[in-house]
Amino acid sequence: MGASFMRPHEAALRDRIGLDKIMWGSDYPHDEGTHPYSREGLRTAYAGLPRDEIAAMVGGNAARVYGFDLERLETIAARGAPR
Repeated sequence: MGASFMRPHEAALRDRIGLDKIMWGSDYPHDEGTHPYSREGLRTAYAGLPRDEIAAMVGGNAARVYGFDLERLETIAARGAPR
């Protein structure tokens, strides 16, 4: 699924879309996007969903698809990446 940001009614369709096919991303501010309120947008879209499903959509699926080395990235993030 490609979207500027996911809305709650779209997140409710994640089983039909396929949880493993959803990746959230933010490349730069768009007029139709959530910047500078991306955190609030994510909270709204994913409110009440299981943590493991949220983790998959906001990073885990991308890590799997693109072959990211999560252990290495955790080390880098621990040095000062935003939370």
